Amino acid sequence: MKIKDEPLSQKESFRIEYTQAPKKQNMPLNHYHNCYEIYYFLGNAATYFIGNKSYQVNKYDVVFVDKFTYHKTWYEKGEKGERFLIYISDEAFNIIPDQDIRNKILLMFQKKKLSFPNPFNRRLFHKLTEQIYPASTQQSEPISKLKALFSLLNLLLSMAEMVDKGKVLESSAKANSREQRIARVVDYINSNYNDPITLGMLSERFYISKYYLCHSFNEVTGSSIMDFVTEKRIIEAEKLLRYSDLNITQVSEAVGFNTISYFITLFKKKYQCTPTAFRKKVNFNDSKNTSQLTIP
Repeated sequence: MKIKDEPLSQKESFRIEYTQAPKKQNMPLNHYHNCYEIYYFLGNAATYFIGNKSYQVNKYDVVFVDKFTYHKTWYEKGEKGERFLIYISDEAFNIIPDQDIRNKILLMFQKKKLSFPNPFNRRLFHKLTEQIYPASTQQSEPISKLKALFSLLNLLLSMAEMVDKGKVLESSAKANSREQRIARVVDYINSNYNDPITLGMLSERFYISKYYLCHSFNEVTGSSIMDFVTEKRIIEAEKLLRYSDLNITQVSEAVGFNTISYFITLFKKKYQCTPTAFRKKVNFNDSKNTSQLTIP
């Protein structure tokens, strides 16, 4: 069963409530409001259900609930459910003169949950909430009450933007760290391509799980590890065929292939001819170019 709850009267633009859950604290029914709700949790642990998703809420977390969105709370056993509830009407938001700021504040209700990035921000928000709470329950001037509310919302907006920026920086740092690790793997392959190389060996050498190594290597280089090793060996083999006197078997062994037949198969796949045919073609072109040289 889902029920509608209207915490604001027609004369109210916003209200802050401080409350603790009763002994039978859990809210078994989904309900919704015709206004926006900010839930500032002061207990230890709870689960907040919003729509078809659940959010684990810890002390000092803030939850945003959009209007007309079904939600309910489930508290851990023995949890008092201490919290501030802030209800805000459309009219309160419409008074904000800067549309860009108004839209950014409204977007916070899509985030659903905010954990403060550091203790200082949390203490500042807590102190401001405690200061605004008495004013919201008194018959003070509506404008002064709304100014106090907007101070609170602006602080939340700043915190949300700080968290988002931190996530971007963290993501960027992780990406850079991953690319650096893969770059070390690539350097190793380029220097040791003629030695036996396996996924397991690279995983142990660089202390990276096989799954993470495969996934990250492919994302960073656009190639699988073994395809990269094979490509490197074939390129080096092509150089030896051009510029050395090693026979085909020696070339195959020099670049790290265990069997000559496998080497020939892979070489032919890349160059559309066998290593022997490739060398003959290169030597023929070189001799032809040499014969065309004239001495003045």
